[in-house]
Amino acid sequence: MKKVKWYAAPLALIVAGAIALSGCSSSNNGGSGSADSNPPSASPADQASAKPDSSKKNYTVNVFTNRIQPDPNSAVMKEVNEKLGLNLKITAVPDADYDTKLNLFVASGEMPDVYGGYTSSSDALFDTAATITEDEVKQYAPNIYASFVSRAGDQKDHILELYSKNGELKGFNNGNLNNSLPYGVVIRTDILNELGVSMPKTIADWDTLLKKYKEKYPDKYPITVQNGGEGQAMYYFLSAYGVRRDAWIYKDNQLQYAPFMPGMREALVQLNKWYEAGYINPEYYTMYQNTASPVNEFVKGNALFYQYYNTNLQVKPPYDEGSIGAQLLANFPNATLDWVPFPTLGDGSKPIVANAPMFTNITFFSKALEKDRDKLHAIMSAWDKIYSDPEMYKLVKFGQPDKDYTIVNGAIVTKQEFSTNDAKAQEGFGWPFNSQFDPTDEVNKVILAPYVQENRQTLLYDDNGLYSRKNVDYLVTTDKPTVEGPIKSESGENLDVKNQTYLTQWNTMFTSVIVGTKKIEDFDKFIADWKKQIGDELVNNANRLYNK
Repeated sequence: MKKVKWYAAPLALIVAGAIALSGCSSSNNGGSGSADSNPPSASPADQASAKPDSSKKNYTVNVFTNRIQPDPNSAVMKEVNEKLGLNLKITAVPDADYDTKLNLFVASGEMPDVYGGYTSSSDALFDTAATITEDEVKQYAPNIYASFVSRAGDQKDHILELYSKNGELKGFNNGNLNNSLPYGVVIRTDILNELGVSMPKTIADWDTLLKKYKEKYPDKYPITVQNGGEGQAMYYFLSAYGVRRDAWIYKDNQLQYAPFMPGMREALVQLNKWYEAGYINPEYYTMYQNTASPVNEFVKGNALFYQYYNTNLQVKPPYDEGSIGAQLLANFPNATLDWVPFPTLGDGSKPIVANAPMFTNITFFSKALEKDRDKLHAIMSAWDKIYSDPEMYKLVKFGQPDKDYTIVNGAIVTKQEFSTNDAKAQEGFGWPFNSQFDPTDEVNKVILAPYVQENRQTLLYDDNGLYSRKNVDYLVTTDKPTVEGPIKSESGENLDVKNQTYLTQWNTMFTSVIVGTKKIEDFDKFIADWKKQIGDELVNNANRLYNK
C-alpha cells in the first residue's frame, strides 16, 4: 500500500489556521505544577517510565481555546474539575484572533499547557511543544491511543511521523472522524413522485428529471445556489465527471489537477446545455453573496435538492426545531426528503466526493511540562477521560442533564436558552472542539442521536451505502497521496503564488462557460495557455513532492 506523504507548509504566521484546543502554561507557573521548581530530567523515555508522584494534586492547567470561555465558577466547571482532580483554567478568543494570540505565546516563550495545531504547522510551533513518547500516550491516554490505532490502521507509523519533528513525537491526536466523512445530498422526493420519476442515479436520469420539472414549473429553476459557497457551485454534478472545481485528484497513479482533466470540459458542456434549457437559475452565482441563500432557496421551494447535507441531520420527521427539514415542512407540510446518490455517467466509473483528511489536527503540550512529567501525565489522563468517558464528555460538551439539555427521541438537545455561545460560556459547557482529542467511538455511540448513527451506518459504513467507498471515490483517504502543502519548483520557487492569477481567472471562466458568455473553445484556449505558462510545471512538481 502506498503511504501518503504530507509536507509541512511554511506559513506567514507561526500557525496558519490552527484550530482551537489548547491550554496556557507558563514556564514560570507557580504552585506544585511549576516548571522551574523541578530540575531537568533525563530522556523522555526514562521520564515516562518513572513512577508518578501521587502527592501532586490539583494541578492548575491553563487551557487555550476559541469561541467559548466557560465561567470557572459555573456548576459545570466545578464538577469537571472535581472529577478530573485538576483546576482547568480555560481561556478562549474568537476564531479570528486565535492564531494571533498563539503567535504571541510563541514570541513570549510562555506557552499554554495544552494548545492545538496541525501537521502543517510551522517548525516554530512544533518547537514549543514537549517531546513525548508513544509509550507515554499508551500508558496515560490508553483509550485515545486505542482509538488512534483503530482509526489509523496500517498508516499508524506514518501518521506518528507527521506528529513528529526530527524523529521526536511532539504531539498527538486520534484523528477527526467527522472531518473524514463526506456530506450527503438530499432531494425533494414529494416532487419526484409528483413528476412520476424515480430517484435519479445518472446524468441521463437527471436530464429526464430536469426536463419534466421545467415542464411542470416553467417559472422555476431546479438548479440554483447551493450549500458550500461559490467555490462549490455545481459540485454535485461535477462529481459524476470525476472532478472538483480546483482540486488535486489522484487517478491512474498520478496527482492530476481537476481544471486540466477531460472530465471538467465534459461537465461544463453539459452544464451549459442545462443552462440554455432553463434548468439553472441565471442568478445563481450572484446569490452566493448572501450566505443564507442556499437554505432559504431550498426551504422556500426554489430548489430541488440540497448539497452538503450533513449526515448529522434528519431526513425524516420529527425534525429538530429550526433545522432545514423543520423550515421546509413549515412551508410545505407534504414535503418529503431522502438521500440521493451522487450521479454517475453510467459507464461504471464512480463519482468523486469531497471529504477532509482525518489526521491533520495535533494536540500539543507545553515544552515547560518536560520538567514536570507528573503534571504532563495528569493532563494526558484528563484529556483521555474527557474524550473517552461518555458521561464526562456529555458534561463538558452539553452541560448538566435536565438543567442544560434534554433527551428527545434519544438525541441530546440543548435547551433554547443555552443555545448561544455566550449562554454556554456562562453555564460552563461547550468548550471542547474537534481540534482537541476526538471523541472515541464508544463516546459517539452514546452521544450521537440514533438517527445519526443509523445515517452513518447505512450511508457510509455499509458496503452498499449510497456514500460508501464501494460506491463513491473519496477525495482524501489514508491510502493514496494528496497535496498537503506548497508546491515548489526544484529551485525553491513557490509555484502556488505564480498560479494564483490563473486561479482567479479560472473561477470566472468556470461560470462564464456555464452561462454562455464564454464558449467552450474559449475554455480550451485558456487551459492551453494556463498549462503552458505554469500548469504543466505545477503538476510535475506536485507529483515530485507528494506522489511518493
